[in-house]
This record gives sequence, C-alpha cells and structure tokens, in this order.
Amino acid sequence: MSTLIDENILVKQMIEGNYQAFDRLYHQYAQEVFVRIKKIVISHSVAEELHQDVFLKIWQQRERLDIGVPFKAIAFQTAKNLAINHYWKATRDEKLKAHLISQATAHYHHLDEHINFNATNEALQKAISQLPPQRKKIFISCKMEGRSYEATAVEMSISLSTVKDHMNKAMRALRKHMRSHLSLLLIFLEVLMA
Repeated sequence: MSTLIDENILVKQMIEGNYQAFDRLYHQYAQEVFVRIKKIVISHSVAEELHQDVFLKIWQQRERLDIGVPFKAIAFQTAKNLAINHYWKATRDEKLKAHLISQATAHYHHLDEHINFNATNEALQKAISQLPPQRKKIFISCKMEGRSYEATAVEMSISLSTVKDHMNKAMRALRKHMRSHLSLLLIFLEVLMA
C-alpha cells in the first residue's frame, strides 16, 4: 500500500472522528507546518500558538474536509490562512503591530535570514539608504556585517556611546518606516506559503 493511499485512509478515518488517525497525521506534519509558520511570524511564541490553532481548526472542521485533498495541503492552507488572519489583525491592532515590528527588528541578524521576500527587502533597503551617512555606516557594520558595537566604535574611531546612540536612532527610524509597509507582509505571505 503506497504512502498516499495510507494517508487517504487516515484522512478518511479522521473525518469520521478517529482521533488516532488525526494524531498520526499530526505527528507526520507538525514539524514542517511549524517551520513554515515560524518563517513568517518570526516570534517563536506566536508561531507555537498559530501551530496549535492549525491542528485544532483541522480537527474541529474535519467533517467539511475533502477526502481527495492531501493532508499536507490541508495543513499548509490552514496555516497560511491563520498567518494571514494574524497579520490582518496586526494591521488593526496598534499594540500587536508594534510587537511584530519589535520582533522583526529584535531578531534581525542578517537581512536575508529573516526577510525572504523581495519587496519587503527593497522597503528595508530604502529605509536604510535614507539614514544619515554615519548612522547608515554604523547600522551596516553592526547589523548587516555582524560586527559588535565595540568593534564598530574602534573601526570608526568614535565612542561606544556614539555607536549605541546611532543604533538606537537607526532602529527607531527603520521601525517607523517599516510600520508603514507592514501591510506588504500580507502579500508576501502568499509567496512564502505557496
């Protein structure tokens, strides 16, 4: 019996209310779904919450599922929908929006590790390019090239407090700029989750 046939049997059993079949499907796809969600929302705790919501929603709506659709597709589509709903909620909730922006900038080490979509990358690059020259140089040294504040201060022959001040101002400017582009994330979810 092929894996696809096995999975179709498990989906059919799950739809009929068999929790053991659901549990087997959960264990087969849970990690892959979590990784996909984490790429989008960055925050580990938000990803965990959405991850649980994905499988809870699938179980609760199991009777409406199409037996012919692979479980992986069902799980990924549900994850995508919940992530989009999370970002839509964020656009209407200032506190959540601030939290998402904070998470995105707090976890920023190298641009390509955390932001995988071209348009958001372009928006961030534009924001960086608008920084005053010394602030831009300090930001690039610390965040994009991975140098410590101390190494940047020595390299640029400036005080550590000057580096910290410029980094604080740079991060505030980038958060402000990216806040106006948060809605773009909704578009990129489609690309990332496809």
